[in-house]
Amino acid sequence: MSYFPLLAATTVLAGLLSAIFIAIDLSKHPQRMKVMNAVWVLTGLWAGLLGLGAYILFGRQDDPAENRNANGSNPVAPGKPMAMERPRWQAIALSTLHCGAGCTLADLTGEWFTAVVPISVGGSLIAGSWIFNYLLALVFGFWFQYLAIRSMGGLSAGRALNRAVKADFLSLTAWQAGMYGWMALVYFVFFAATPLPKSSWTFWFMMQLAMCAGFLLAYPVNGWLIRLGIKKAM
Repeated sequence: MSYFPLLAATTVLAGLLSAIFIAIDLSKHPQRMKVMNAVWVLTGLWAGLLGLGAYILFGRQDDPAENRNANGSNPVAPGKPMAMERPRWQAIALSTLHCGAGCTLADLTGEWFTAVVPISVGGSLIAGSWIFNYLLALVFGFWFQYLAIRSMGGLSAGRALNRAVKADFLSLTAWQAGMYGWMALVYFVFFAATPLPKSSWTFWFMMQLAMCAGFLLAYPVNGWLIRLGIKKAM
């Protein structure tokens, strides 16, 4: 399939361009919850035009100056997220993207790191890479959730970290499980005869699709956590 590498390169480049577009727009329209700036850029990387569309549809925020009252005062305290009424599916999607941003950063970091410094578990480089990436995903994911909780105020650092772990452990695990499920097909079915180098366009295209699988699996988990009150909707 000679067209497939071209498709892979086009899709990966579309992700890069989407992330750049979002980053430029965020410099003019920053998110009220600062961690969401990183979330949207990372979303653009793996979701490409879909991520860009989501950002424009329900992620982009106006400048604080555009939200002032008639007397010139700003109803939102600096650094505080504005309470917004949004459809439930959007609230769950935002929470899922927030969770997935930590996983995306972990997988990007982990895959490049293990390409230079291979990690083997039980004689398997794939298992070593996945375990390393999962641990990184927990670290980055908890940190992203911690930053979101702390930005809302009212909790000590210790309590905020405890809530971050409770809120995101299952959703982070679900995202990584979906991603590994897809990559298992890539490694053992689709490209079993010709292993993909991590420097190839096709590998990173497969990783983009793996993130999509992670999102699809983590979405209902985030909805369940929000319904139980374990996690707050974004």
